[in-house]
Amino acid sequence: MFTGNEGRFLKSSEAEELKKAYRDKKADLKDDECVRSEFFGIHNLQQILNQPGCVGIRVYQAKRQEKLNGKDHVIPRVVLVGVDEKGEDIRKLVPLDKAGMKDMVSDEGRDGELGDGPVCPPHCK
Repeated sequence: MFTGNEGRFLKSSEAEELKKAYRDKKADLKDDECVRSEFFGIHNLQQILNQPGCVGIRVYQAKRQEKLNGKDHVIPRVVLVGVDEKGEDIRKLVPLDKAGMKDMVSDEGRDGELGDGPVCPPHCK
């Protein structure tokens, strides 16, 4: 079902057009009330990708009530999870020492769905 080659790299102009369409739908919100992006660090992404059988990452759209710039808002969030070639989510992290990284700290028993990255704004330039 999945090979690891899914998706395509967009031209900068096409990516900007997609992002602008989203921002335009949020035009009634102040700039600091509209979440534009969410960041995830390389080390956490690599832990997902290093799972045995993982061929990519699925991004789930999500929402949650939280404070943004001191005010309560329903914030769009994403949840990232590794996916195997059959299209099944890999929801548990295999301990890193069993995934061929014996010198790393083990994550045994930890769930493998990544979320709660810093949002932009305020964590952006």
